[in-house]
Amino acid sequence: MKRDYRIDQIKKKTLNLIALNGSMDSIRTKDIANAIGASEATMFKYFDSKADIIESVIKDYVQSRPLNFPTDEITELGEFTEALHKILDFTFDTSVHRNRNVSLIIQVSLKKHPVSRWNYKNLQDEIWSFIENRIEYGKQHWGFDKSVDSGIQARLFYYAPLMFYIQMELLGGKAIEQFDYDEVKKTHIKNFLKILTEGNKR
Repeated sequence: MKRDYRIDQIKKKTLNLIALNGSMDSIRTKDIANAIGASEATMFKYFDSKADIIESVIKDYVQSRPLNFPTDEITELGEFTEALHKILDFTFDTSVHRNRNVSLIIQVSLKKHPVSRWNYKNLQDEIWSFIENRIEYGKQHWGFDKSVDSGIQARLFYYAPLMFYIQMELLGGKAIEQFDYDEVKKTHIKNFLKILTEGNKR
């Protein structure tokens, strides 16, 4: 069996087992080995531990995020708005694949595992720096309020819909009330641009 296939198989089975059991703490390396139809010794040819597998799963997911924007090429407000829509399209991706990965990242982050810091740094480099940069550009070219704190606003833009998504999709909120995610995205972007234009006026 090819090495790449076996590694991919181990990672997929691990993620499936965590999703099935509801917690990464509830599975053992023996469970993963059984799921791939091999011995633990075979599994340890590719990974040092369960933690090593989980870290690899998270890094694969983070590096697959389609959110790298050519910052200097986005010079029109409409282009910036389109980029914001793409960020929210990813945020509100409700596929099983995304749900499982987000759930795993939450579990790892609660344990303050080093990979959670790595994920945070990736968000900083990939999303927040882009939004901050374009907010500062917008202060000069799009009429954004110069008093707006671009660092705070960039993070609020990302985390507000993410927490909404987590509540609805992972914590059962959707069973109580449902929202049209397209409408949520439009409302969030409209409110965000209003803050950038008007600042924190009272």
